[in-house]
Amino acid sequence: MPSIEPNTILMLELLSLEHKSVGYQLEVGLTCNEGYTKCVLTIDEFTYDQLNQLGPFFGERVRLSIYPKRDPFRQTYYSTLVKMNRTFSETLYFACSEDYVAQLLQFKQYEYTPLEDEREYQAVIPPAVVKLRKNKSAWRGGHVVWRCLMFSFLFFVMSLRMDQNLLMESADAQDNSVLGVSSKVISSRLLPYLVQTASIQTQPILPSLEPSTPSKEQSQSYHDINIDEDKFEYGLPDGYVALSFDDGPSQYTKQIVDILTEHKVAATFLFVGKNVLKHQDEVRYANEHGMPIGNHSWDHSDMTENSNGENEENLAKANEALEQIVPMPITIFRPPYGAINDKLANKVKEQHMKVLLWNRDPQDWKAKNTEEILQYFQVEDPSGGIYLLHEKSITVKVLPEIIEYLQSKNMKFAIFK
Repeated sequence: MPSIEPNTILMLELLSLEHKSVGYQLEVGLTCNEGYTKCVLTIDEFTYDQLNQLGPFFGERVRLSIYPKRDPFRQTYYSTLVKMNRTFSETLYFACSEDYVAQLLQFKQYEYTPLEDEREYQAVIPPAVVKLRKNKSAWRGGHVVWRCLMFSFLFFVMSLRMDQNLLMESADAQDNSVLGVSSKVISSRLLPYLVQTASIQTQPILPSLEPSTPSKEQSQSYHDINIDEDKFEYGLPDGYVALSFDDGPSQYTKQIVDILTEHKVAATFLFVGKNVLKHQDEVRYANEHGMPIGNHSWDHSDMTENSNGENEENLAKANEALEQIVPMPITIFRPPYGAINDKLANKVKEQHMKVLLWNRDPQDWKAKNTEEILQYFQVEDPSGGIYLLHEKSITVKVLPEIIEYLQSKNMKFAIFK
């Protein structure tokens, strides 16, 4: 295993968040391979407000992600934080600015300055000067930086799992996962997000399985999953996998369906209502080829911020658009960004739908090449995985290899109803 490069950031902890006369300041503690440091970031008002809404942070450790992401659908950036103590953990999303993302990218350039009479160091962060492109990652640090990121992430995950072992000693912590939070630990006051992260999961839900009825044209090799309406589906039994495609329908829907059909498997499609109006033939094509179709909201907005009336209208409008094409009720819902709270969950149930989340995210929407996507499948244990994919040209290109790889591992494919 290669050694960690000097000055690698392994963990970022939020120490304080304040509005001072000089601006909005975020004090963080950095655990590095060379020791522990502190630094103060001056952040913008927008990011400050987003973080402040997730507080207060009394008596809790708060770890900030050093891997912010870009939402290509809404052209914005977001990141996560994990709040934890000995009895619970929560993973929460927050929107952030381009400047905040750029400052995180500067951590690799910090220098150590010893503080007098103290055993810690003050990290000096250079001003953020990185200009992020709208549709591509701004990180271009080469192989050395990539190795740093990988080791940082591994250390972060290992530390979280160590904390999780402490949590498991408490009866209240039985269903918690630091990066895959169950609905039992969600605070409705904070409108939290359920974040499903690859392979880090405790006590997965094991739904009932039924063999699919083979079509007249071909013998299909997949099973139907009955989702429990009182649970958020985020795991499968060992030996099963499920592919799901978000944000369609699109110009790529038919190509995806054709590839699935050719390999005699199926996937679940989560369609956005506005897109349905533009691609009605694609919806019809997916349905005619036996692909289950679900509701992915009308406009791909964060529905946890809506009123009950707005959520009811959003869900009904998307269902109406779909049911004019699909001759059956829509019974599956996937919230945009995986964001759901009790208020939204109740509205979903009122409209006779069930929530479907995921636990494997190849992040195909930002991959630079097909090898990146395929490597994710090859590195992660596929058994029990519900994969989140998107209707992108790069995903279409790599899909045959994904299916063939999963079949080579003797995985049984599942769809949801």
